[in-house]
Amino acid sequence: MDAQDVDIWLLTEVRRDWDPRGGRLVVAPPRGIDNKEKRWAGIETALPLGGLRERPTLEHAAEEGLALTRLEVGGARPSSVLVACSVLPWRGAGEYWPGLPVSQAAQFRYVLDHHVARIGAERLPGEPLIWGGDFNQQLTRPFWGATVGGATALRSAFDRLGLVAMTEQAQHLNADSHAIDHLAVSRDLVVVDSVAAVHRPGWGGGQLSDHAAYTAEVRVTIPTGS
Repeated sequence: MDAQDVDIWLLTEVRRDWDPRGGRLVVAPPRGIDNKEKRWAGIETALPLGGLRERPTLEHAAEEGLALTRLEVGGARPSSVLVACSVLPWRGAGEYWPGLPVSQAAQFRYVLDHHVARIGAERLPGEPLIWGGDFNQQLTRPFWGATVGGATALRSAFDRLGLVAMTEQAQHLNADSHAIDHLAVSRDLVVVDSVAAVHRPGWGGGQLSDHAAYTAEVRVTIPTGS
């Protein structure tokens, strides 16, 4: 991670007190099965944070899969970027995630729709958005453990929020299918021809994770001196 020199990390399955480089860590609410250290989603950055207007709807089961923060950015005229990190249900998620509907399709839409609503309620008019995380859903065939309906719903969510998915054609860890983890950003943040790079860190002769990692370049202006 240090070698990548990334300004904003969208993380999944992270400890709430993790501090890799003295930055700021924003994490999702406690998980229903474990009200302790481990959280589904987190955002780590050394950039300045701004406040949120909306309070989390903690009574909604989908809330534990969402980390949301605002970055204060800009130049002569300070502005902001809303950043969201999501974990969406996978096949069998109900065993680890209390309060979800019964079927896989219903679980996916239940959490996806809530996250889109929360992002939409928090987002300021014209505010750029960076949204990523483990969506457990390819956007492009072949679908491994995912569904056509899930891909359609996710693509519709990105379109509704005016986002470009920079991971749509990126490879999965196994290189036989496409990414189920995504980085989607507002169109005005996209650098021409910039697509997500795929990283497969090794560990102990194998893979560090059962997911690849993805990085992408976006165009964000940072205050002088930061």
